[in-house]
Amino acid sequence: MFKKPYLLIKMLMLILEEDLHFTYMQNITTFTGTIRVNSFLSMKTTEDNNTDNRHLLLWLSIAGSIISGLSLIINLQLSIQQPLIVITIASLILFLILAIFIKRGLNLRISQYLVIITSIAFTNLLWYFEHGHYGPSLTLFVLVFSVILFIWEGRLLIVSVSLLIINIGICFYIEFYYPELIQDYNNHTTRIIDIYASVFMMLILFYALMRTVKTSYSKEYKKAMQSDKLKSSFLENINHEVRTPLNAIIGFSGLINEDDITADQRKEFGVLIGESNDALLRIIDDILLVSTLESGEAPTNIHDCDLDVVIASLHKSFKELLVKNKKVNIELYISEPNVSSIVETDKIRLQQVFIRLMDNAIKFSDSGKINFGYKVVEDSILFHVADTGIGIEKKHHSKIFERFYKIEIDKDEVFRGTGIGLYITKKIVESLDGDIWLSSMFGSGTTFYFTIPKNGYRKK
Repeated sequence: MFKKPYLLIKMLMLILEEDLHFTYMQNITTFTGTIRVNSFLSMKTTEDNNTDNRHLLLWLSIAGSIISGLSLIINLQLSIQQPLIVITIASLILFLILAIFIKRGLNLRISQYLVIITSIAFTNLLWYFEHGHYGPSLTLFVLVFSVILFIWEGRLLIVSVSLLIINIGICFYIEFYYPELIQDYNNHTTRIIDIYASVFMMLILFYALMRTVKTSYSKEYKKAMQSDKLKSSFLENINHEVRTPLNAIIGFSGLINEDDITADQRKEFGVLIGESNDALLRIIDDILLVSTLESGEAPTNIHDCDLDVVIASLHKSFKELLVKNKKVNIELYISEPNVSSIVETDKIRLQQVFIRLMDNAIKFSDSGKINFGYKVVEDSILFHVADTGIGIEKKHHSKIFERFYKIEIDKDEVFRGTGIGLYITKKIVESLDGDIWLSSMFGSGTTFYFTIPKNGYRKK
């Protein structure tokens, strides 16, 4: 009854002891076959791969508007020709508008295109109206090139850099063969002022670029340190979670064969071994499920699901669990029952979400009430699990669904767990095209909400 999980966990423990970073867990072989487990600690989501350069784009837009404003003042003082005045005014307005829209959350990709295209357009105009490569335009082209290298990668980077080089080549070609098209300096003073203005302009733009690089580096460094800390915490948790039932299995397995124990004791030891097996299997299931969910290969079995039947079945199971865990002071009930709804979803996945949320509610409640249920709202089904337990402080709300994140509430009271339960729950809900969130106040209980689409919804 207990050999399979025992051998599987024993091998897991060896891997954990030999590889403390837990980076790659692959080809774990047992007597039942080979289980290939992808590393879920090293996986990155699509969002992780795309750096949000909004901060840089905002700074560049602000810098562009500042430079345009300063250039306008200088041009007015030097009585520069009218076209250049119009260009600087238009540049000032456009960069200011861009900064406002980026600050208000304009789509990142659109923001990138607009900033780059606007910068190149005005740099080309400055090339013709402000002395070609003698003016500030060449410096601006170099800075635009630096920004492109920073914000884009892959094929988009190659294409954009190629187009920029072609653009610069065309500018040099026109200046070389048609020099009369390029406006020259009026006098030596104008040239000196323009050179100093170009240096100042370069400093402002380099400041914007370097400030963003430094901010991004600091942010990524903090994320890396936090990730390392969470992984270490996870390994400590998993080590404790695995060893506790494993020690029970080893200990009671040795006792069960002793000659001087009674039949009742042997039966009791068998029950304890079975419970420890279940605990170990849950841990293994969590690890394998995280790997599957993060790889996007988790299969879904979509069929008609009677929500009232699911809720009633869960109510019965958790009633028994409360008795088993000796938490008879907790009142468990269904809120908003008998909605009589059928929806197309994965019944097993739906049950997994409820099981994990209900386990949490029971774990962190010694008395009071736990209620759960659902209701139909607009284009989705809204589920909830509410308890009157210890609650969660607001500072943890934004991180509670992160992997390996575990709240230390009271060092004198140990709450067992690996720190990936709610992360798995979130991933399961997302695999059903739903969303999950919570409402909680420390000391006043917690309510978890999650939704699934109202696909194929109908009443019985």
